[in-house]
Amino acid sequence: MKLQRHPDNPILKPDPNRAWESGATFNCGAVLADDGRIYLLYRAIPAGYTPYSDRPGFQNYVSSIGCAVSEDGVHFTRFPQPVVEPDDTYDRYGCEDPRVTRLELDGRPHYMITYTALSAPAWSGYGNRVALAITEDFHTYRKYGVIIPDLEDKDAVIFPELVGGRIVLLHRVEPDIQIAYFDNLEALVNPDTRFWSKYRARLDDYVIMRPQFEWESEKIGGGCPPIKTPAGWLVIYHAKDAQAIYRVGVAMLDLEDPHLVIARAPHPILEPEAEYERVGDVNNVVFPQGAVVLGDTLHVYYGAADKVCCLATASLSELVDFVMQFKR
Repeated sequence: MKLQRHPDNPILKPDPNRAWESGATFNCGAVLADDGRIYLLYRAIPAGYTPYSDRPGFQNYVSSIGCAVSEDGVHFTRFPQPVVEPDDTYDRYGCEDPRVTRLELDGRPHYMITYTALSAPAWSGYGNRVALAITEDFHTYRKYGVIIPDLEDKDAVIFPELVGGRIVLLHRVEPDIQIAYFDNLEALVNPDTRFWSKYRARLDDYVIMRPQFEWESEKIGGGCPPIKTPAGWLVIYHAKDAQAIYRVGVAMLDLEDPHLVIARAPHPILEPEAEYERVGDVNNVVFPQGAVVLGDTLHVYYGAADKVCCLATASLSELVDFVMQFKR
């Protein structure tokens, strides 16, 4: 089974009239808010970055996070300014790859935004940390800083419900996907160094998925926030192979114990085929970060070639049936 690309792709491109998003707009999280609209949080980079001559990557490459809103999930109206920007030592070189989850806490919705904060230049290979911001209305945002200290870490996603009364987080210390549990919001936003020192010492115990197939041989990482289904937590993730091609995979976690992977498809459900996925700032990349369910249609929002935002869809029930063929 494959996700189906929307005919209007790319749904979001760089805007040359806005300096802060004139170079690239990609890697987008998405959520259906209580007002019935879909909010897209995306990574934006000003034009003017230049490739290194001696290694992969770009110089003068600093990301912020933009926001756009839609009634139909396809046509988006952008906010005029970034909603999350680099402004501290932990993220001064960029705020990258936002994911957003609606999580009800204390009787009201919180939109939890996990992103990669860079304390060192992009492409340097270090200084990557998981950071958190929260909004309740998509106009006012509070940044909480780094929530996983002292780990080179990315691709964090928060579950949309408490599991066993706890907040659940997936994250990625290369090359695997790990899971962490928090008793409450305070434990998440004010990390206890003792908790994380013990966690780091037993990191393998928290791994839920490792690279398994050839198309994910180099590394895997969290994609969209998990989706609750009767069969389990549907997880859409990304994978990179030895040729540096990024693809999209799907797995299912146990509803009551999401540490357990109960099914995992051996084949990708999306891979770079369209020109906007094969050619860009980084070629051959499809990178899922947002998922919204409307009726039985799953909308997956993804970055393509580190340049634009795109949309692919599938029947949710058919996707669940597909992955459950590979039940363990």
